[in-house]
Amino acid sequence: MIKRLVRRADAVAPLRGWLLVAGLYAYSVGYTLYKFRQWGPDARYYLAWAYRYGGLSQQEAARRTYDFLGDFSWFRDFCRGSENCWTDDLTNGYDPLFHGFGGGLVAPRVLYPLLSAPLVRLLGPNGMLVVPAIASAVSVVLVVVLASRLVGRRWAVLAGFALLLPISMARWSTYAYTEALTMTLLLACVVVLPLGRRASRRDLALFGVFLFLFAFTRQFHPIVVAGVTVAWLGAAVWPVDGASGLVRRVRNEWLPFLCVAVGVTLLTAFVQSFMSQSYSLLDWFLKESGAKTVSGIPAAIPRVLSKLVRAEGFWISGDFALTVLLLLAAFGMLRWLRTPLAQLTFGMVLGTVVLNVLNAQPSNFRYYSNVMPLLAILATAVVADLVGLRPPAFTSGPPAEGAAAEVEPAKAGVADVYPREATGDNGYRTVRHPVPGEARARDPVRIADISTP
Repeated sequence: MIKRLVRRADAVAPLRGWLLVAGLYAYSVGYTLYKFRQWGPDARYYLAWAYRYGGLSQQEAARRTYDFLGDFSWFRDFCRGSENCWTDDLTNGYDPLFHGFGGGLVAPRVLYPLLSAPLVRLLGPNGMLVVPAIASAVSVVLVVVLASRLVGRRWAVLAGFALLLPISMARWSTYAYTEALTMTLLLACVVVLPLGRRASRRDLALFGVFLFLFAFTRQFHPIVVAGVTVAWLGAAVWPVDGASGLVRRVRNEWLPFLCVAVGVTLLTAFVQSFMSQSYSLLDWFLKESGAKTVSGIPAAIPRVLSKLVRAEGFWISGDFALTVLLLLAAFGMLRWLRTPLAQLTFGMVLGTVVLNVLNAQPSNFRYYSNVMPLLAILATAVVADLVGLRPPAFTSGPPAEGAAAEVEPAKAGVADVYPREATGDNGYRTVRHPVPGEARARDPVRIADISTP
């Protein structure tokens, strides 16, 4: 079994590369544990719910939560100015953790505290740090796998590095928030999408399951719906298979995933409406944006956008690796705008911006951590393109009709170590990277990878 796993890993990326990624991950975890704190104000909700799922009463869960976090001076300072923090009388002081506005917001985020509950019983409050660490490691593995499929085996390791190097992102692997777990579930949704591969009914079912779990980890699942919607529209406007006719264009390989995404979103919205009746996103926006009334929303949106751009931009500028990655990813998104990966990423980023505006508060780039894996892959593709090795397909589904190309026969015994290129009837360049030492065939070759136009 171990040999089989090693062979599969080597097929995705060189084994030495895996070891380098593992070493960098271990270093980033150690560095963030030493350099940053592992708890934030919202961690009180997750810890209290973990105690609650572990079988404690709400009052006892609140007492243990405040006993632990109360040892931190920053938490005591925070609670002095917060109306949703502890009170001296825990008879009523536990209520904001499970009810009211804050409790209603966190109540649907079931998965993280539920997974952490047995770990908290075993390790105490620090058990809340185990799930983020494991989820971050899984995210790195999924990024390498996805990059190997879309960019190529030799570049997959670089994508893992790109995800780990920005310390602003690596810190979430040791933070008692939901960011690491939501990143993993978003990546799980993306891996089963028709990106550089054919998607099956099993992939469609897995997509629905992962999206459902995402929704009950953090209410950011609409960004997946936004990304899939943009990818579906892109496939309809620029069909890879050269389909003609409105119906054929609309019924592309992304439509089933869009239907599942919308269905899961409606289902979770219905279920969560019973879990968070005290939370209102509209009331929050009216309060935090200064709009006060619905009629004041149009005037408040520019103010909120300006505040967010300044705050998020300041945070980004403090992390050099993150700045470089975002610049490369933005270039790649424009460079391959007609490809599903760029469209999917653009839709998710746009959805995140909308949710950030609705929240009306700077996130210190925390909200955008979910889409960082896709940005890392785009940045890796740009690097591959700049050094002259064009990455393979970012497109989806089976090869286009007419993509198979006649390849000129080579002299017998002469190895073909360069990519073979041809242009199909739909105007898309197709590239096949043969194994070194493979001779050119005299028969027509069906090329499996479809590159950008």
